[in-house]
Amino acid sequence: MLAVLRQALTNPATGPIALAVAVALAVALGVSASHWEAEAARYEARIRELTQASERAGTTFKAELAACRAAGAAREEAQAARYAAAPGAPAGARRLLEQQPEGIDACARMESADRAVLSNLKP
Repeated sequence: MLAVLRQALTNPATGPIALAVAVALAVALGVSASHWEAEAARYEARIRELTQASERAGTTFKAELAACRAAGAAREEAQAARYAAAPGAPAGARRLLEQQPEGIDACARMESADRAVLSNLKP
């Protein structure tokens, strides 16, 4: 076994063949590295684009949330004043107006947020 290996390594054709293989591997490495760098640049550009889109969407969502909260608060105050001033309003209704359940308002806000997210996902 060692004799076969020694004969293959001392053969006069081994040197040029090894040199050709080394050159081919170096060329393949250069081509692959170039391809990988181009692909990495494309991914980085896409990441920057998506980050900017996310920041814009976040700003939009925050503005919509602030507008919804302001409109909701104004609407609730107007309704509470109107119902409390209504003649013959039962005491239970006044108590419910003063201590409104949070679940209904939270559901409306979540549905609004869902609509805003889905509207941005449309192409």
